[in-house]
Amino acid sequence: KSQRKGAIIPVINSDTESAITSMAKVIQSNIIGLHKDHCQSHDNKNITIGLVRMANINPLVAVTKEILKLDAPEDTCIHYCVYHSRYPLAIRSHLENKLDRILNRKKPDEIWQQDGIEDKLKDYPQTNHVFVVLASPVAEVGRDHDYDWAIVEPSSMRSIIQLAGRVLRHRDHLPTKPN
Repeated sequence: KSQRKGAIIPVINSDTESAITSMAKVIQSNIIGLHKDHCQSHDNKNITIGLVRMANINPLVAVTKEILKLDAPEDTCIHYCVYHSRYPLAIRSHLENKLDRILNRKKPDEIWQQDGIEDKLKDYPQTNHVFVVLASPVAEVGRDHDYDWAIVEPSSMRSIIQLAGRVLRHRDHLPTKPN
């Protein structure tokens, strides 16, 4: 049995919208589905932390801008973090320190007390909280992060394997659905 189960999701571009808009809609739809399939629950709150990894920064930023225009489902708050290598070093270092702390999931129940998680759960009344890191390949290199699920734009097999290693990295859990 594997801790990682994959699925191939087609992105069909219509004549009425751009490829970027089509991708954004498919990614957000899958974010919602993956959250429902893999959330943790505590005190009437459901959370997941997922990674959306794209190969190049410019399309990542363009898709992110389109995703931010989309409404979240009722009773759901989606918290986005954009992570790529073009940030100034001080900002990138701050972001990496925060991600390193939150995504160390060796003690799974501590996620509820993490700064950046606990405050969002208090500040927003929704039941479902989806934390999404939208990242370039920088998320794969030298990071000991543990996500609940991931969406990856197909690129090299090596890159996909690296990304898969970030899903359930610290926890022993066998999913029943693609993660």
